Amino acid sequence: MTMVMSLVSRHSKVFRRERTTVFFSLLSVIIVILLYALFLQKTQIDSISQMVKVTNDIETMVNEWMVAGLLSIIAITTTLGAFGIYVRDLETKRAEDFLTMPISRGTLLVSYVINAFIIGSVFSIIAFIGCEIFLVSSGGEWVDFSTFLKIMGVLLLAVTLASTFNLLCTLIVESQTAFSTLSTIIGTVIGFLCGVYVPMGELPDYVQKFMIYFPLSHPTVMLRELFMSNSLDKVFKGASQAKEEYMSIFGVTYDWHNQIMTQTAHLSVIVGASIIFCFIAVLIFRARNR
Repeated sequence: MTMVMSLVSRHSKVFRRERTTVFFSLLSVIIVILLYALFLQKTQIDSISQMVKVTNDIETMVNEWMVAGLLSIIAITTTLGAFGIYVRDLETKRAEDFLTMPISRGTLLVSYVINAFIIGSVFSIIAFIGCEIFLVSSGGEWVDFSTFLKIMGVLLLAVTLASTFNLLCTLIVESQTAFSTLSTIIGTVIGFLCGVYVPMGELPDYVQKFMIYFPLSHPTVMLRELFMSNSLDKVFKGASQAKEEYMSIFGVTYDWHNQIMTQTAHLSVIVGASIIFCFIAVLIFRARNR
């Protein structure tokens, strides 16, 4: 265990030392903030104003919608960035140097996974605190303690899911060039597949169905429900039909075969997908190291 933690510490230092890696890990987040400031916020407020009377609570609700999407993307992009160290160590043969120590290849891989989880968790928690300050300073309220604990739990689950998914993707590539291409593709499409760049209801039906079956989008929905619960009740007070329509169009709820998915159902998808991704990653790892 001491050897593993020493390796994790080394991977973490390498990640923090390379500011370019950190920047590109957060590039999707910067894109979301720019899109939101430029047109997403106005577009959504205009859309809501056609359903219900405009109040000051609408802006808070829309801000919470953006924050939930932002936090779910951070979990994915930061853990992917952390796995870049693994690919580079393989290509530069530095990983072979580590194997001169009394550790197996599997243990070495675990050290990279733990590092990705820690980096994703730290960035997610810092972003959560920053987002809460933003929401309160823009007219919102602090989340209560119970909701705080639930959001923290969802964030850690999101990081776990993202770590296993990115581990699986990383094991497929064999060079830094391929990994950079992979990172660009994931960083570009993840905002669409999580319904952050464009509201879910504005996408074609087949894309909407794919989003529902895409496990990494489920933490986004869970976070939206937790962040927006109070503001949804205020904005759509006495307009339950408009509320349901809004939640469906903007991906606050998922309709799974004519049934609205519960938080427990989302949780089951996240845990099940994490186990499946991890299982497939182990199979690939064993096949590559026979």
